[in-house]
Amino acid sequence: MIKFFLPLIVGAAVALTACSSANYNKDEVPNIAPDAMYSVAQNAMASGDFQRAKQYLEAIDSRYPFGELADQVQLDLIYVYYKMRDSEKTSAQINRFMRLNPTSQYTDYVMYMTGLNQIQMRSDILQDFIGLNRSQKDPTQYYEALKTFRNLIETYPESKYAADAHQRMIFIKQQLAEREMAIANYYYERGSYLSTIRHCQNILYSYRGTQYLEPALALMARCYDDLGLPEAAANARSVQEASFGTTSFTAPE
Repeated sequence: MIKFFLPLIVGAAVALTACSSANYNKDEVPNIAPDAMYSVAQNAMASGDFQRAKQYLEAIDSRYPFGELADQVQLDLIYVYYKMRDSEKTSAQINRFMRLNPTSQYTDYVMYMTGLNQIQMRSDILQDFIGLNRSQKDPTQYYEALKTFRNLIETYPESKYAADAHQRMIFIKQQLAEREMAIANYYYERGSYLSTIRHCQNILYSYRGTQYLEPALALMARCYDDLGLPEAAANARSVQEASFGTTSFTAPE
């Protein structure tokens, strides 16, 4: 069914994007005071009309690059580009803002948006609509986001974005642990027990707080059994019992 509807979904997404881009034209922004233009942009953002907000913010940025609203407009553009899922423009705008404002009081916000943008780089609207599993994709951007959020929390522990950054880190670790578990199961099914153990160990060392810790311990124990290493298998099961109070959870045959 997905294969049948996929072209229709893609076509609809392209058509919606085309219509949205055609609704506004930068040349149509009236020659009014920057405060008046910014008011239009704010109203547009509040109503979710990010295309219109982008149009007016870019007009202000172009016409009044050194005006009183310059910094705020640049920050708003980061948000608008992100909401429009334009990761390249979001990254470029973040780099531009930090280059022009290296000691800004809003650095924590920019770091937070950097992490959100890195997460978003691992998906697109079509993937989210279909429900494709993000954990199976290239994890590079997740590693970068994890580093960004950790840096934000360590540098600005009192930031109003720190709590959400922490929750994002939990989500990312869950996704990365799921990926490691999928790879471990892949190798186990093919009899590659040492590779299986290595990926299970990655979960033990890096993603201990996730739901994949017990399955990883159970799978390690089974691998050691298959390798004829009863002491190592018993050790894995003892850790499982100490951590979860039972060894009843076992890896699939």
